[in-house]
Amino acid sequence: MEIHQVPDIFRPKPVRVSQLKNYQQRSKAAANYGRTVPRMRTIPLVWQAVKDTFYDFASISKVHGMYYLQRQATSGLVRLLWIVIIMVFFGFGVALIFLLWQKFIDSPTRMTIASDMKIMQVPFPGVTLCHPQSVVDYKAAQFVEKIKLPLGATKESILKGLPSLGYFTEHQWTFPRPQDLKMIDKVLQLNNYTIERAIDELGLICQDFIVVCYWAGKKFPCFGNHSFLGWIGSTSHYGACCSYNYHPNVRGGGKTPFAVNTYGIHGGLSVIGTGYPQASDGKSGALYSEGFMLMIHHPHDFAVEASQLTLLRLGKETFVNVLPTDSRCSEQVLSLPKSQRDCIVGSDFNPPVENYRQPACTLECLRNAVYRKCGCHPYHLPRPLILEVHSVYVSE
Repeated sequence: MEIHQVPDIFRPKPVRVSQLKNYQQRSKAAANYGRTVPRMRTIPLVWQAVKDTFYDFASISKVHGMYYLQRQATSGLVRLLWIVIIMVFFGFGVALIFLLWQKFIDSPTRMTIASDMKIMQVPFPGVTLCHPQSVVDYKAAQFVEKIKLPLGATKESILKGLPSLGYFTEHQWTFPRPQDLKMIDKVLQLNNYTIERAIDELGLICQDFIVVCYWAGKKFPCFGNHSFLGWIGSTSHYGACCSYNYHPNVRGGGKTPFAVNTYGIHGGLSVIGTGYPQASDGKSGALYSEGFMLMIHHPHDFAVEASQLTLLRLGKETFVNVLPTDSRCSEQVLSLPKSQRDCIVGSDFNPPVENYRQPACTLECLRNAVYRKCGCHPYHLPRPLILEVHSVYVSE
């Protein structure tokens, strides 16, 4: 019978019984050596790999200062100094990343900028013209001739105190004297004048300085009863003003703003005005200057101090170029809580306000601040529909 040889997979090695103990000890030591030696060598190998990688990075990096950390590039104090510098900048970078992340958590919004927009999407702006003087001298002289004088007052003393009406707006040179305010208050009460009526008679109204108006090269009545083409009396922080394409009674999106598809000198508004006889006349304004102040704003917004301002000189032709900016929030931003978006939108009010813009927020803050200070409402600020106006008397 033929016996096939089994492949040499396992061949036991004969061991004497007397050598069994020593053999077991050597086998155990060999097994432990295979387990511990690699662990002991792992740390130096990893450290060497990190060093080699760092030096390779330092040799090819464009980061300022890394060149001085290469092998043999620097040593001693200089090397330590560059290590400190790089670590400090690295710390600043980590701190900046943390601040940016914190800012994103507080206000997780993103801004997208588009450089083009259809011209019909941009409303024709509101235009407000103001004279720098709230009270002009020649009108003040006419005013004192037709009013009743309080007991003990003279025409000269009233003429001297009438510029105090300009103190009801923000822009004045000096603080008012209480005695002047009291005297003017007596004059207004005695003659049954409101502050608005007195300002209209003592300052400049639209008919005083607007002479001829053109739209797209065609003449139109400056004070006609038209939805868009017409000037109306208004107020601002400069006092009595005159506004074009301004609709102060519009709330939210109740009226679509006027928009045109023409532009340039032949497609917009042209006005011829006069600066006489009120030139260099008056002592109650924001600045001693001839001419007028022109403000550009949204047709539904009150002209606040942040509105674009241009000075119009007398005897000069002035061209005003408007470059609008339209900022909107996406639905994702509007759905964020107020604390995260860090702003107020129209939906935060009850009832909601459509098309709530920055001037409306500025106006509301100013009204509230004045009311907290004196419990009153300045005449030149638009009044909310629910606000009831009472007489206010001057006191210490």
